[in-house]
Amino acid sequence: MLQTVAEHFETWLRESRKQSGDFIVILIDKILTGAVALSASDIHFQPGRNGVEVRFRIDGVLHILGCLPLEHSGQIAARLKVFAGLLTYKVDVPQEGRVRSGRIEGIAQEMRISSAPTLFGERIVIRFFSPENQCQTIESLGFEESIQQHLHEAVARRNGAVLIVGPSGSGKTTTAYALLRELANCRETTRSIVSLEDPIEHAIDGVAQIEVSSNPDSDATKHGEKFRTLSLDRMLQYMMRQDPEVLMVGEIRERRTAEAAFQAALTGHLLISTFHGGSAAESIGRFLELGIEPFVLRSSIAFLFCQRLLRRLCSCSSKVEQQLEIRLQGKDLTVQQYFEPCGCSDCGGTGYAGRIPVAEILPLENETIARAVLERRATGIIQQLAQEQGMTLLVENVVRLIETGQTSPLEAKRVLGH
Repeated sequence: MLQTVAEHFETWLRESRKQSGDFIVILIDKILTGAVALSASDIHFQPGRNGVEVRFRIDGVLHILGCLPLEHSGQIAARLKVFAGLLTYKVDVPQEGRVRSGRIEGIAQEMRISSAPTLFGERIVIRFFSPENQCQTIESLGFEESIQQHLHEAVARRNGAVLIVGPSGSGKTTTAYALLRELANCRETTRSIVSLEDPIEHAIDGVAQIEVSSNPDSDATKHGEKFRTLSLDRMLQYMMRQDPEVLMVGEIRERRTAEAAFQAALTGHLLISTFHGGSAAESIGRFLELGIEPFVLRSSIAFLFCQRLLRRLCSCSSKVEQQLEIRLQGKDLTVQQYFEPCGCSDCGGTGYAGRIPVAEILPLENETIARAVLERRATGIIQQLAQEQGMTLLVENVVRLIETGQTSPLEAKRVLGH
């Protein structure tokens, strides 16, 4: 029988009220295990004027399940903060903690729980880390064969920066982890691999993983004792003395980290990192805006890879055999045929089941592109030149996915915009 997420929530409410014991404790357990069963990546408990709204993020889309009375807000926050070892009496400052696998019965995934004070109470967000066995290899990421080949070539390098670009929720960290596993599992040669992450999502055998504080260069407290944390760029400079061959920086966010990362790439290290950007060419412009010199970008970046995740159409989709004009990322494109989501019991009525990655690769080693970077040419010009040099744009790959029935025009617009 077809059941939406809201109907699931109503079922959990009824069952929780019937059982003996604390209603909120029972309901939260059902919400957590239900989120895992529905493959949700995040849960939001958002207090507002009318109550505490409960939301699931599934395949990148936020779904509203329902609303609980506002009087339960404090108990919900306290219950979840206990799981993560957070201070329940601290309700006026943000907190963040981790729930290890097996801490909650029936949940094998690790979680990150964060709280933040709002006008009507504490907002709690739970992030489920992907399962340990998910996307272990480059092949399991789901990219087309030509992209897989480029990724294999990237990790075979001995130096240079391998940058994975995209907005939040585009799968950048998953791709970076797959590259690390590929390097760590290489039987031909053993390499010294160090990663700096915030937070560490999964343990990878053969990689020295270091969790870097999100509040750097300040006094922090752990187990009642004060200690001084290091910023990401300072930690990266320090780790250069640890004889690394491969360095992974979870994310480049500001100029100092970018400078330290590119310096590592220029001095004979293979560097893997992620960066927020709308396209491969746009990321070059953003680095220039951060104050990174163009000759540094030209000399250090070996591989610039931009990706997105789109919801995959369920097998219940229907084919429409007619052309469609569609505008994606400022480009007018023609789709020869497309498929529309319908909805069935297998996909919970959404018309989609799972997600599919799509990517573009900017060939920075091409002399024409390199010269454009050195001349600080505009993003649009760099992208046009790259296209003339044979680069397949991300939007063109998306059109192919639409025509072959793997995703829909509506989903493409949702992810890429007009």
